[in-house]
Amino acid sequence: MVLSTDTVAEEFAAEDAERIPEAEFWTNEFTPGLAVPTRIEDLLIYELHVNALGFGENRPGNLQDALNLLPYLSDLGINAVELLPMSECSGEEGWGYGASHYFVIESVAGGRDEYKHFVRECHRRGIAVIQDVCYNHYDFNAARAEWQYDSTSPEQNTYYWYEGKPSDYSPPDGGYIDNGSSGFAPRYWEEIVRHLFVSSAAAFIEEFHVDGLRVDLTQAFHRDNVLHADGRSVPSANQFGIKLLREWSRTLRLIKPTVMLIAEDHSGWDAVTQLPEAGGLGFGATWFAYFYHNLIGDSDMAGGRARLIKNAGSGGDGPLDVEQFAGALFDSKVNKVVYNESHDEAGNAGGTQRTLVCAVNGAPLIGTTRDYGEARFRVAFGLSLFSAGTPMFFMGEEIGAQKLYRFDSFISNREDLTGGRVGNGAKMFRFYQDAIRFSRRHAAARSQEIDIIHVLGGDRVIAFTRSAGNDKLLVVASLRNQPFSDGYVIQTDASRLADGSWREVFNSDASIYAGSNIGNFGADVPAANGRLQCRIPANGFLVFQRL
Repeated sequence: MVLSTDTVAEEFAAEDAERIPEAEFWTNEFTPGLAVPTRIEDLLIYELHVNALGFGENRPGNLQDALNLLPYLSDLGINAVELLPMSECSGEEGWGYGASHYFVIESVAGGRDEYKHFVRECHRRGIAVIQDVCYNHYDFNAARAEWQYDSTSPEQNTYYWYEGKPSDYSPPDGGYIDNGSSGFAPRYWEEIVRHLFVSSAAAFIEEFHVDGLRVDLTQAFHRDNVLHADGRSVPSANQFGIKLLREWSRTLRLIKPTVMLIAEDHSGWDAVTQLPEAGGLGFGATWFAYFYHNLIGDSDMAGGRARLIKNAGSGGDGPLDVEQFAGALFDSKVNKVVYNESHDEAGNAGGTQRTLVCAVNGAPLIGTTRDYGEARFRVAFGLSLFSAGTPMFFMGEEIGAQKLYRFDSFISNREDLTGGRVGNGAKMFRFYQDAIRFSRRHAAARSQEIDIIHVLGGDRVIAFTRSAGNDKLLVVASLRNQPFSDGYVIQTDASRLADGSWREVFNSDASIYAGSNIGNFGADVPAANGRLQCRIPANGFLVFQRL
């Protein structure tokens, strides 16, 4: 049966379902009084790999599984879901980042109609949909999708950038362009290639009604193009990569002015988040891996970063480099998406573990070891959530996922999300729920105003304020293995901590989260002349509100 692209199956995944016009399908897309967020700074993002759902099934996860998960996500309190790439790719266990057919929703996941049903149901629940897309390389293994589509001669290989002629190199593949991704660079100078990416993105926005897009490894377009033969930079490829990204962002904003565009970009180039008319690329935010490496630090790419959770998980109470982390925390206020776990770190980077496992350096999660791990884990999420960036976390973190998630073995390491919620992960899920809902109620937690007022690596303590008008919060966190039961003094300039009473309104060490219930018990704590003294739990964080 040939399906018309201007109709949609009325029922989800129903054989021989009646098809209705697109306009009719989308008429009840939203729930009155339940707005879908339209600004990146208002998002709390749950990163979801659809194929990694389907726990207990002898198949990859699909959009039916994702639809079934939405009540769980609504209960959790997130307001945005970011999907790993959904364009058709080779193989049945899709990682997603080797797309082959940019206008086709992955058939194994359910296809075009089921994707639309998923987006519509998200919107009915007030959840925005951010779709990952990958344009920095093609899938070599996809049958005649892009590789040698119309010619076996490299210089005529329409979709791939090639410099010169094959006779210029030995071997002939020396003329292709590397860009730091897992394949040769596309031919950005070719107009039909740029149109391929721009038009497929436009379809996600216009036909599928997604609210935003996250682009994989954008520095591969504007900075990292080099000749495969010898690694020489190819400036023209960088320039045409910039041209592509500008055309892409301009087009999408014309179609949907509120579209949210996020770049995975680690270059530090300010222009990434500037508008094209100001010389920028047009993105609203970038992923902030520097924050992750300083906070968690299990990735081989962390280098000399603070690695707070990794180092704390090694035991002992020696100094931590809280000062370096404080710099990343402060920088989170400038158009950043921050996270304590992502698909990229969990799935790609060497040395990585899930956050809970990292928090005890891989030790068996039993008894007091698990207690220490969960306490540090709660601090990790709290520092992300109450940073000045847009918080994001990867699926399964909310139940303390432990299985190794890797791009090539995720099917055999799937987590039972709904089972974990009522099992060993119940108290962690409750913590995530409460922390998320608290942060959503406070404008200060969603603002970009942050002031780091106290940092002491020897004590493993950091304190910072968040502000939005009259709403003022003070966050105090410690990764020390003993509590400050007799009180800890925070001293800063009088102008940076308002005099008066600060009430403890959130405690990660509460017994309902399996904590030790050490804190200030909701009491009012006085501040005067920039000085405040409070009890701080071991491996915990507190949030105070200015009365």
